[in-house]
Amino acid sequence: MKLTTEIDQLKIQSDLFKEAIHAISASTIGFSELTSVIGPILTLNETTLRSVILLAENNHHRDLIILSRPFLESIINVGFICAKGESAVVDSKKYAYQKGYRDLFRGIDINSFKIKSDINDYLDEFEKAAPQAMKDALADFTTKKGKEIMNWTPETTKTRLELIGKKYGDYVNVLLTFAFFSIYRDVSEIIHNSYYGVRIYLGMQQKDMTAFKSAEEAAEYFGKHQENLATLILQQINISINALLNILNQKFKLDSTDDIFKRSNDNLVDYANKISTVGNNV
Repeated sequence: MKLTTEIDQLKIQSDLFKEAIHAISASTIGFSELTSVIGPILTLNETTLRSVILLAENNHHRDLIILSRPFLESIINVGFICAKGESAVVDSKKYAYQKGYRDLFRGIDINSFKIKSDINDYLDEFEKAAPQAMKDALADFTTKKGKEIMNWTPETTKTRLELIGKKYGDYVNVLLTFAFFSIYRDVSEIIHNSYYGVRIYLGMQQKDMTAFKSAEEAAEYFGKHQENLATLILQQINISINALLNILNQKFKLDSTDDIFKRSNDNLVDYANKISTVGNNV
């Protein structure tokens, strides 16, 4: 694997990703409740993808790795909503509806330092005036003990992946499972900047400083490790895009989505053949 090759590949997949967003947009196929939810998610994720490419081109390896997790989570969420159908669309909207309301009254208290909105003083009046739809949404995301439910769906990410794989087949299942395995846990550690996460990113988890004869030797090893890790992450982003395009094609069954997925797939096959040829010639 080469970083520059993965960047070139990602640029092609990025263009296809953008085409797919347009292919299912309201301006192209008309309004639907499904696209009113996944359309904005996909659009924001496309900007994340462009940021990943920009960071990769400028050798900001750690930050592109960090962005890979929300990028993958977004793809999993879209795939899950497509797989689960109407109930997931409704839950997404209800969650957003009540979350916006709750945020009006959000506050914090740390060591007697409090931050709160003056609107809190009128909470009772707001609750009395809230429409029934808001009361229903609040009830759906409140536990029996009165605590806020913090997730829009009860399924774990792994459970969402399982549903996606069952709905859309082995091809999608393999690609997203591989991306999830490669990105999810370790990138979380890198995002939270734990000592373990630092060691994973720098390469210290694989080789200790005492193993090197000089600072230059260590710098070369760790620099190469970080580039290889970034390259692996770009590869996972590439295959997750292909999986997403497959999902959208199966869900919408349009000539345009079919063409987009086929071009994405053909491109991946060509890429794999090139890598295989290079490997055989080494």
